[in-house]
Amino acid sequence: MADLLIWLVAALGAVGGAFLGRVWGRAVGERAGKREAERDAMEETAEKMERGRAAIRDGRRAGDPADRLRHNDGRW
Repeated sequence: MADLLIWLVAALGAVGGAFLGRVWGRAVGERAGKREAERDAMEETAEKMERGRAAIRDGRRAGDPADRLRHNDGRW
């Protein structure tokens, strides 16, 4: 009877350990995914800001106003 009880406790411990490991791994994976998403969003924001700054820099005082008008005329 004691042998059966030992095997039962060992089996429950193995199942419990597997379940706990799975839950723990999922939590760690979700946390890493959130960090990666935040990092990607920050990089994208920085790229957008740089493109905006470049557009303003190229748009203001970038050559003759008449040339800029001709260049932008096709976009309207």
